Amino acid sequence: MKKISQQFRDLACLMAIAICIIGCGGSSDQPELGQVKGKVTLDGQPVADATVFFWPADGGRTVSTTTDANGDYELKYVGDDKGTKVGKNKVRVSTQRDGDSDEDGNPTEPRKETIPAKYNTETQLEFDVTPGENVINLELTSD
Repeated sequence: MKKISQQFRDLACLMAIAICIIGCGGSSDQPELGQVKGKVTLDGQPVADATVFFWPADGGRTVSTTTDANGDYELKYVGDDKGTKVGKNKVRVSTQRDGDSDEDGNPTEPRKETIPAKYNTETQLEFDVTPGENVINLELTSD
């Protein structure tokens, strides 16, 4: 009888541990994301090496990425998770860079802003990001 009772306690203990592990398996505080990609153009021309920022209007992590040589971008939230928080997002685009140093340690020249203020420091861009895939092309004009 003692042997069955001990086996039952051992089994109950193992089940309790398993439930704790499964139940405490790490709920994420990550918000619902919408995947966002698109192209940045200025006066119809692709903007390479621009930084694109999305920040949720109701608060949350700002997500940024850099455009490729064709002006294409895709947001990466964190790790392998792509996108940004679902809902209204303000958007800013900038080409300005502070001086830095290259691979050999030589100083590089700062790069001036080529994007009009209405798209960066005084941005008027705002988009609704929905669950799933969002293609948001940023067709900027210099006037």
